[in-house]
Amino acid sequence: MKIMVQIDGAYLERMLSEEHGSPAIDYSKLATKLVNTVITTSEADLYLLRTYYYHALPWIGKNPNEQELEMFKKKQGFFTRLEHLPRFDVYLGRTQRILNDDGTYTYQQKGVDVLLAAQMIGMAAKGAMSHLILLAPDGDYVPAVRATKEYGVVVHLAHGQKPQASSELIKSADERIVLSSEFLVDCMRSVY
Repeated sequence: MKIMVQIDGAYLERMLSEEHGSPAIDYSKLATKLVNTVITTSEADLYLLRTYYYHALPWIGKNPNEQELEMFKKKQGFFTRLEHLPRFDVYLGRTQRILNDDGTYTYQQKGVDVLLAAQMIGMAAKGAMSHLILLAPDGDYVPAVRATKEYGVVVHLAHGQKPQASSELIKSADERIVLSSEFLVDCMRSVY
């Protein structure tokens, strides 16, 4: 039986920063640890089908300054490295810049949630997985989680220690995996 992992990259970054001081995570180790956590609590013979990582490149204008270019290239390089990990796919939405009433800008990701939800339901409908590990906080995923469960998929919600995940999303998941400091110890990048 197959396990699929879906990671909301922006949420993971924010959670790691706010709760753990932005540790250097090895994303392959993180996916393996998540899957092994499910395997140890399941009676079925399970293995990782694939990890899907969703995010967006930073907004960049027509005449970007050096800082914007550097940030863009750094994030682009990070996504490329993720794509080279075994059984790891990266899906990118876009970042939109919104002018606020006070003249400042807000940056919002667009299309990321839809990509994640559509793929979740599509893979469940095809019978491509028996378990889903969703690392995301957003209550907007509740209808997709419920639809996925209707296809017989067991949904495991992975989230941080603080109550950042929507209570409705927590209730809609079958199981929970809390990304505590103890959990993340085995997910650190090796220092060379």
